[in-house]
Amino acid sequence: SGGPDSLTLLHLLRQLCGADWLAAAHVQHGLRPSAQAEADFVRETATSWHIPFVEMQVDVAELARQTGMTVEEAGRHARYRFFAQAARQFGAEAVAVGHNADDQAETVLMNLLRGSGLAGLGGMRPVGRVPGAEELVLLRPLLHTSRADIEAYCVAHQLQPRHDESNRDTSYFRNRIRHQLLPSLAAFNPQIKPHLGQLAQVVQADYDLLQQLFQAQWPDLLAGQGEGWLALRRGAWRELPVSWQRLALRQAVLAVRPSQTEIGFRSIEQARELALQDSSGMQAHLPGDVTLTVGYKRLIFALPDTAVPLDAPQISRRVPLPVPGLVDLSGGWALETAVVTKPDLQAIKNNPDPWTAYIDADAAGSLFVRPRQPGERMQPLGLDGRSAKLKDVMINRKMARELRPSWPIVANEEHTVWLVGQQIDERVRVTAVSQNIWQMRCYRQK
Repeated sequence: SGGPDSLTLLHLLRQLCGADWLAAAHVQHGLRPSAQAEADFVRETATSWHIPFVEMQVDVAELARQTGMTVEEAGRHARYRFFAQAARQFGAEAVAVGHNADDQAETVLMNLLRGSGLAGLGGMRPVGRVPGAEELVLLRPLLHTSRADIEAYCVAHQLQPRHDESNRDTSYFRNRIRHQLLPSLAAFNPQIKPHLGQLAQVVQADYDLLQQLFQAQWPDLLAGQGEGWLALRRGAWRELPVSWQRLALRQAVLAVRPSQTEIGFRSIEQARELALQDSSGMQAHLPGDVTLTVGYKRLIFALPDTAVPLDAPQISRRVPLPVPGLVDLSGGWALETAVVTKPDLQAIKNNPDPWTAYIDADAAGSLFVRPRQPGERMQPLGLDGRSAKLKDVMINRKMARELRPSWPIVANEEHTVWLVGQQIDERVRVTAVSQNIWQMRCYRQK
């Protein structure tokens, strides 16, 4: 940029590596009147030091408007995309940027205020990968060097960096941290910046250990993967500690959408709570346009319009359901019925398995299983006999849109009896006066 950090970095790398191993890349964001003068300064400096130079102009404000990003996010996105392009142009293996220790303190505070987890509290790393270009190494050689030391270096080596006036514009979140919050915290602890840097290093080490232990579990979690989708073993995932459950969900999203950089706690937690339920067929929407479908034995993560093997019962036509008896459903699923000869009413009332239902046989009558009908209604158990559209019940239970049309419905000639795996109808519930009771179970056959 021509500022103290990047100018010091270029000066240092020229001494350490030599100009033949370097190229300088500059992005003009089009946000300030002085931007052209800064670009000219960087070009002249690189030329005088015999370092190849490339630059790009981008309307960051327009990019932010088109993408819904903040101006800061859009600028960062444009810079790294161009850095990757320039690196490939020169056949480079790494991109070096000028983030310093003060930047690290600001980043940790910003992430803390945003409610970040361990990955965010670890801030920036000295060595990483270029966002969106994982084959390129991202270096931050000045990450443990303070801004004051960098400015002193410029004076000592007679460097005359340019100063970006927008760095004092407190309409930007980072600048409010820099000019308002950090000075206030320094009144409580003058060492706040180095201490935040130490916190980042401690958290990075702990997070790396957590990741190392988790990665050993990942192969056992993976149930399948294809173009635009990935599946985890639901049972194995549910046995993980909460921390690893969240890591698994994040890693699955990144495996399907590698370019996704922001995965918030709330979306992960909502997906985690959904996947912990005993029912199946529900959906959660995750960042990067990734959809999680909770299957019977799998958690399926997929991009839009991706063909994914289903992990749920489906039926395409009406089939009589004998009692006792068994009906084969698609995908290796079965629906089995039985007569309960010695009913335990308390156990039936407290039945925790959504794939097993008990009904009053006299209230149910002759049964069949079929797909949902247009406009069909039911009286869900627990709603005191109030009716609801079956479609709305499915939506409220977050059932996947693509599964709803062919989801098996147990019914008689008059009304719905059981939305399989989800909800029975109030009219067939077992009561203390029920004389005959049937059991229905839906399961995947081996």
